[in-house]
Amino acid sequence: MTLVHATLSNGIRIVMEPVPTVQSVAICVWVKSGSRYEQPHQYGMAHFLEHMLFKGTTNRTAFQIAQEIEGRGGILNASTGKELTCYYARVLSEHLPIAVEVLSDLLLNAKLDPDELEREKGVIMEEMRMIEDTPDEVVHDLFAEVHWAGHPLGRRIIGMPETVRMFTREGLQEFIHAHYLPERIVISAAGNLEPDTLVQEVERWLGAWRPNPEVAPADSTPPPRKAHDRLQIQLFAREVEQVHFCIGVDGVSFMDERRYALAVLNSLLGGSMFSRLWQEIREQRGLVYDIGSYSSPMSDGGLFVIYGGTSAEHFDQVVELVHAELDRLRCEPPSKEETLSARNQLKGTRVLALEAMQTRAELIGSETLMRGEVIPMEEVIARIDAVTPEQIHALAAELFEPDRRTIVAITPANTALSEQIG
Repeated sequence: MTLVHATLSNGIRIVMEPVPTVQSVAICVWVKSGSRYEQPHQYGMAHFLEHMLFKGTTNRTAFQIAQEIEGRGGILNASTGKELTCYYARVLSEHLPIAVEVLSDLLLNAKLDPDELEREKGVIMEEMRMIEDTPDEVVHDLFAEVHWAGHPLGRRIIGMPETVRMFTREGLQEFIHAHYLPERIVISAAGNLEPDTLVQEVERWLGAWRPNPEVAPADSTPPPRKAHDRLQIQLFAREVEQVHFCIGVDGVSFMDERRYALAVLNSLLGGSMFSRLWQEIREQRGLVYDIGSYSSPMSDGGLFVIYGGTSAEHFDQVVELVHAELDRLRCEPPSKEETLSARNQLKGTRVLALEAMQTRAELIGSETLMRGEVIPMEEVIARIDAVTPEQIHALAAELFEPDRRTIVAITPANTALSEQIG
């Protein structure tokens, strides 16, 4: 990974990875804006604004925005997270200039038409209903709300109906002025590109954008770590056929060196088809169709979550088996052979993902914005290879203490499940 860096006079950072063997280029505009930085009356605004930027600018209609990129065979889209928003385009390398122009137009010249704004509220409401109708998706939102109760990271990115209904053009403009600032922007690109050309195009369209010294830094109080008190359980009765559950604990931030040990732990516990949870609960006992785990690191904290779906009849047994695997990792390190398999699976997954230019651009952009640097893949691989069974055991012993666990489940209505599970 050979990276080229540049910084404009207004503070916008540009990070590029030229890959001359491909014919395309992926360009990302990263903004340090997400749901954790919203005020109470703004819940859902970072996500809503991401939608609105595609509804037209002072230079282009929504149709023209799409036509400029997709009419050339490219892809234009965006995503909003808890800490970052990303706008991106994937195009043939010859169309790099228009991609930069269109993305810049979205950032600087959003029209925020009041009629479009009201229509988009309806779209977001339908998206909320769609999520609510997908229990294996909404259970993750419910878990974060329960585990991080009262903290901004626990809020849903999409917001709440009562806040979204109250959004105004003036409110969106206020949010833009507070968060969409040059010093909070990173442009990243990977593919067949000339670094000097990309820098010139970004300077052409975004170079006159000035920082706003009157804007105070956004509050980012770290999430609280769950106290050593008791296992927390919360059940939500819905019209579903299965119990959809999350069992989780506090994780580590992506600034924490132990994230490599946690990534290997995740692979061997629930992040692969050879993992302990998959083999024991699905393959050996046939109690679930899907079960797995994931680590969700943030800039100053994180979650580690086990998820799955099972019948109400088997829910108690599945929870007991999950607890048993967590306790097993707390009590003894995994074997060297199991650790090696988990490391190899993790390395392969990461290296294969980087064959996509979009993934490369996302990686180098998000790392630059949140960490200030990009760790070379060779170094990442070396750190994964350095993870030992003893490190996994020590981390599990700290994170998986029984009293630090939270269980959240969506259960079938009229099913007698007790909150004493676990």
